[in-house]
Amino acid sequence: MIDDDPIVGNLTLELLRDAGYSTLLVFDSLQAQDIIKAESPALVVLDILMPGLDGLTLLHRLKSDPATEKIKAVIVSGKSFAAEQQRALAYGAAAFIEKPYNVENFAAKIGEILSAQGVRPTAASSAPIMRAPAKRAELKATVWGCRAPSRGAPAEGSRYGTYTSCVSIETPSNFFIFDAGSGIKLLGEELRRSGKHKQLWLFITHFHRDHVEGLGSFACAHDKNYTLNISGASDPDKPFEAALKETFSQGPRRALPAAKIELYELIEQTYEILPGVRLSAFYANHPGTTLGYVLQTDDRKIIYCPDSELYGDNATALQDYDEKLGAACRNADLMFHDGRYTPEDYRLNPNTGHSNFIAAVDFAGRNMVKELVLVHQDDRYSDDALERMGHEALAHIEARGYKTQVVIGFSGLTLTF
Repeated sequence: MIDDDPIVGNLTLELLRDAGYSTLLVFDSLQAQDIIKAESPALVVLDILMPGLDGLTLLHRLKSDPATEKIKAVIVSGKSFAAEQQRALAYGAAAFIEKPYNVENFAAKIGEILSAQGVRPTAASSAPIMRAPAKRAELKATVWGCRAPSRGAPAEGSRYGTYTSCVSIETPSNFFIFDAGSGIKLLGEELRRSGKHKQLWLFITHFHRDHVEGLGSFACAHDKNYTLNISGASDPDKPFEAALKETFSQGPRRALPAAKIELYELIEQTYEILPGVRLSAFYANHPGTTLGYVLQTDDRKIIYCPDSELYGDNATALQDYDEKLGAACRNADLMFHDGRYTPEDYRLNPNTGHSNFIAAVDFAGRNMVKELVLVHQDDRYSDDALERMGHEALAHIEARGYKTQVVIGFSGLTLTF
């Protein structure tokens, strides 16, 4: 059984164990294919909605691999749309069982499939074997810039930095960059020094200046030894590729990059960009075509949404943005979200595409986000004001009983998780 839900997974395990079958429960979908190859079971039970790798993708991979193609597979899922059932059967599933299933006849249904290939339960049920995920690889998130420029005079000097939006996520095998504000210049210098990653993935939320102004100064883009995969959305009046060329031409070099460039135009959709790496793009509540991102990799879920106006308690029945975003972000390991204003200043700046930081804290807490980094603070706030934000955010979490950890973002902030 491959199921990330311990309640349903253990129920399935108990039912089949009690029916006399040897059972193995795997919680981590990213390890499942290797475990299935090693164990060579008679049958695999797959959920669909799992972090890391969904059940239909895993089914397709199993049936496409000569080493596992003959293993029977059953999809057991609450995502039971006709399209999912048709895809499951087309990929080679022996059956599709909808959750919640009938506990009285579930084992019998599985038994029918197994008996057809000569597999019978043993007289005495074996003890269950449960395999928890292996120790997870350490990921590193770094904030290179996260301030929001204003039309007023910025605060003089800041320990929080003045660089604009750029965040990196480093895994043992991949390097992901979100936005190309002025902070990406620092990142480029560090990457050139370390020489660790030559294949880079850059995801642009939108083409407002503070999210792309550093792209022309990004050293890796002007080095032929790098490959830069750049993703983002088109505006109705300007294709993504044209906007990107214009951005490079405005940089100090005013030249197209020397690195190998691969462009990917995104819409609100989920993409498997690399084996075991899924990226979901969604439209954020901000002026212009603006994306937020959900990155799922190495059994972690990371959200990047620096320009996003939450409605919070003021939402009307017709404003479902918070609910939609919550569905995408629930149970995330790490979230970067817009916390531009204090509640008092937000009341003076509504409907501008930015949130007050308390609304962001409430949102993260209600959706069980493990760690929240508040970013995109207005550059007019002094360090003292930002420190007060941090203290108020912590006090709010304690008062509401949330489990979320929170920190005010600053240039140089590094988190391992």
